[in-house]
Amino acid sequence: MASPSLSVPYALLPSIQQTHLVDDDDDPITVDRSIFSLSENKRYEWKNMLEGHVGAWCVGSSHGWIVLLDQNGVPLLLNSSSSTTIKVPPLPLSFLHPVTYSYFAEYLRKTFIVKATLMFSSSPSSYILAIIYGSNNKIAYCNSATWVELSHDKQSYCDIVFSNNYLYALTQDGSIEVWNICGQIPKRLILLTPTVEENDEDEKPYLGENFSKNLYLVVSAEEILLVIRFIGNFVNDDGLVIEEGDLLSSENTQPLICPYRTKYFTVYKLDIGDKKWKKMRSLHDKVLFLGANESISMDANACLGCKANSIYFTDDRWEEMTLDYMYGGHDWGVFNLQEKCIKSLMECANRIDPPPIWIVP
Repeated sequence: MASPSLSVPYALLPSIQQTHLVDDDDDPITVDRSIFSLSENKRYEWKNMLEGHVGAWCVGSSHGWIVLLDQNGVPLLLNSSSSTTIKVPPLPLSFLHPVTYSYFAEYLRKTFIVKATLMFSSSPSSYILAIIYGSNNKIAYCNSATWVELSHDKQSYCDIVFSNNYLYALTQDGSIEVWNICGQIPKRLILLTPTVEENDEDEKPYLGENFSKNLYLVVSAEEILLVIRFIGNFVNDDGLVIEEGDLLSSENTQPLICPYRTKYFTVYKLDIGDKKWKKMRSLHDKVLFLGANESISMDANACLGCKANSIYFTDDRWEEMTLDYMYGGHDWGVFNLQEKCIKSLMECANRIDPPPIWIVP
């Protein structure tokens, strides 16, 4: 590989040499990847990036580490710059119930973990890996030796992030939980259910049954943000969101290929005193990176090639990527809050397998 700077965020992509649309787990080329450098607006091949891990599937990234599931479904941490690997204990069978490990490895491995995030203390060997997993979107964590499921887990979660040695969790209704998981027994310290400023005019075109929403939590030293991503479920070649019934026309026996696509984002900032999510019109000099990676905010001037007041996003609709061989992984790009429009970062097919993921050092 030519040496682009790996000190700034980049997207991890399939090998440039990959000719077939669907990643064949047994194909040796799966150890090759490419990266898209934002600072140079250019794609580079990265030979043998996953050497020794043929068929490993990336489920997340955090602090420059990549979280993988090997072909047997066992988690593994890989440092993208030093190639250091850390083996993680296998997921307990109770997490997989009622299926067996072999069924999980073959059929559920690519959709089971929705989010993965890491916290290191003194050394890489003393890590905590937290995940959102399963059809009920529960949270569990591994403290280098043992997997623990969070006990208040009646909730369905949509994002998790570590900050100041605490685990912050976002639920589907916009509530925030803060957990201390560093001790013997996990303790929920805070449960906050802020209200969201309603009836935002900008959001109205993106509400309704033709759209889906993804929620993200961004925690920085200065602020806590809720980001809502509006995704058109069926979007035609002209960029118009259409109804599912319009996929079949009277002339055509084959349904139209109209993949889901992100159309809009809104950002809210937590006002703890008022217990409200308050709409933000601008991110100012910040950029956000969202997707399968740990949701993160950065100064634009620290990210060469990035435009301030923008959200860089990748496709994280795991379930849908496995439903259709015609598309999946394609829904990535950049949204600018001032221009209120989505731009693609590079020309790509309707299917990218494995899907892009941001690596933020």
